[in-house]
Amino acid sequence: MRKSKPVTADPSKTINIWDNLPDFPVLSSKPKAWSGILVEYYHHLANELTSPVLSQHLITLNFGQPYNLVQRLDGRIYQAQVPKGSIILTPAGQPGEWIWDNEVDVVHLCLEPEFVAKVATEAVEGGSTQIEILNSFATPDPQIQQIGQLLVAELESEKLGNRLYAESLANVLAVHLLRNYGTVKQTVQHYSGGLSQLRLKRAVEYIQEHLEQDISIEAIAAELDMSSYHFARLFKQSTGLAPHQYLIKCRVERAKELLLQGEMAIAEIATQVGFYDQSHLNRHFKRIVGVSPKIIQQNSKNVLWISSNVQDCPA
Repeated sequence: MRKSKPVTADPSKTINIWDNLPDFPVLSSKPKAWSGILVEYYHHLANELTSPVLSQHLITLNFGQPYNLVQRLDGRIYQAQVPKGSIILTPAGQPGEWIWDNEVDVVHLCLEPEFVAKVATEAVEGGSTQIEILNSFATPDPQIQQIGQLLVAELESEKLGNRLYAESLANVLAVHLLRNYGTVKQTVQHYSGGLSQLRLKRAVEYIQEHLEQDISIEAIAAELDMSSYHFARLFKQSTGLAPHQYLIKCRVERAKELLLQGEMAIAEIATQVGFYDQSHLNRHFKRIVGVSPKIIQQNSKNVLWISSNVQDCPA
């Protein structure tokens, strides 16, 4: 069994400990600069790690085979086998030590405390800012496992629109932490009724005007003078689609319009409406319309049949 040199970070600093690991991440969201969250996929050798105070709430999700872990945290020792899909949750502001005995595949989900506090202020009745996240050790959590899988898929895809989707998932993850691992006394609110017609119209106009860009959920919410948390939930209630799903649908609709004009190549249309490449357009177009863009282009004279297969984005 290979074993890396133990890592001990500078105890005088509050840090993101994963910046000090000898391993390099297989995947990382750093270049994408997602708001509030850092996602990194690592293959760690057997190792031990001593950390001073963490600057972020750290969720370590086991993506591979079970491994044995010893954790020293807040004066206590925890020891267990960590099954696939289980998490180690270490709150910001705590020092710790970890020892694992095998090679592991893990995803580190690092949430900024300010981001979690902001979500709490937006989502909790009374706007509570007294938030404490509790540590959790070798805990199965299917919802975090699913969120982690979706975020890793976004890192692997390299497609436009990832930012909107990833930041939506980060909001969901923060609310999940508040509900299940937080000391918030108030009940996380559930909102109903959807957006007003005026706000919905403004949101749709903003999306349609920025189809070719990697739109962030914060940008749309700011346009409506709303929080990201409220906007995402009310938008879905109004449209039946999450913002990132609606964005894809509008891109497909715009692509359909350009295909009917018959003046541009499919690859050119794909990039103009915000898809990463032609194959990215093909996949979503066929899923929504039922046929490929090429078939639409070849049958562009039959406008009535084509239009009946895609519901227009409301203006």
